[in-house]
Amino acid sequence: MRHRLAALSLLAATALATALTVATPAHAGSTLQKVYSYLPYDVCVSFGQSGQQNGRWSTWWCSTTQPQNPQYPTYDLWAYVN
Repeated sequence: MRHRLAALSLLAATALATALTVATPAHAGSTLQKVYSYLPYDVCVSFGQSGQQNGRWSTWWCSTTQPQNPQYPTYDLWAYVN
């Protein structure tokens, strides 16, 4: 039983490493930056799309921040800036 669990663990670790290698894009010449902070979600998405359309970055995302007021969450815009 121990050998079966060890084999399954090794197989799972190998599959995860392969998936991460394939899924992680190369950003040669780009720098990961927090571009804007404390934005409403719709503004964050709008700025992200605008920067992508203008060629400032190709990969971007919005992450939540610790809100001052929990009723109004805010987001940071992260991007690989060209």
